[in-house]
Amino acid sequence: MDRASAWVLNFDADEELARPAGYTPRAAVAGRAPDLAGRVSALLRPGDVVLSPELPSPLVPPAPPGTPLVGRAWCPTPRARRLVDRAGVALAEAPPLDVLRRVNHRRFCADLGQTLPGARYVASLAELEAAIAEPTPTGHWLLKRPFGFAGRGRRRVARGALLPDARPWVVASLDPASPDSGLQVEPWVERRGDFSLHGHVARGGAVRLGDPCIQRCDANGAYLGAALAGEGDLGDGERRGLVEAAREAGQALAGAGYFGPFGIDAFRWEDEHGALRWNPRCEINARYTMAWAIGMGRARPDLE
Repeated sequence: MDRASAWVLNFDADEELARPAGYTPRAAVAGRAPDLAGRVSALLRPGDVVLSPELPSPLVPPAPPGTPLVGRAWCPTPRARRLVDRAGVALAEAPPLDVLRRVNHRRFCADLGQTLPGARYVASLAELEAAIAEPTPTGHWLLKRPFGFAGRGRRRVARGALLPDARPWVVASLDPASPDSGLQVEPWVERRGDFSLHGHVARGGAVRLGDPCIQRCDANGAYLGAALAGEGDLGDGERRGLVEAAREAGQALAGAGYFGPFGIDAFRWEDEHGALRWNPRCEINARYTMAWAIGMGRARPDLE
């Protein structure tokens, strides 16, 4: 008998990974969940159910009575595990919390190599001030906290000395008492196209990739929609670089003990001379993503 899935669609997983002890979703995040769930309906098959208390169930036709269920999560955080346990469903094998935190932390992506000129991961105010003193194509820098999603945990600052309104946010991000102290510092550039590539890391380390997607994002980087990239949407060098970056990320995830779905984001950008350049990896998401089911198509290694 086929096993249907009982899903926890915890879209706020990155916030929980940042502070897992006693985590409770914010009302604003929970309020957006129904809309987000509608955008990832391709993840669910007929018979699947949703365990997230802020979401209606079923979102798809119900399974026949007696169909066995296996628990799955957008990201198997402690809260997701509790919701699955409370429903009396066995969770599919998943990585432990320490692995999830390590591979979703922005330092993990940074340690694979920076992909924009002048970008670096900093752990002190002195390092940050030295970084943002350098020129950029737009005269601005983008600061990213270790965990974030949908444009959260980011701040744009002008080149040069930190302005008073930005300093408290930066100081809090670089608190040496915090185990997640640090900021990813990147030049703010004019993006001319957003893309992603998704895959799956098997328990034994094998990496399987889907097809590139072209994404629509707002000015803050929040996801609006996606579709499979057509032949003319990516140049040959861009497509090749994206696939190489995704395969490298998948292998690094496997080496860190992670297994499950993942995706990387990439973008085309315009430099100060008007030339288009390619950033093959700006984020690694070691979990499901909004476009994961689109990019993987009929291939569902996560269900095998």
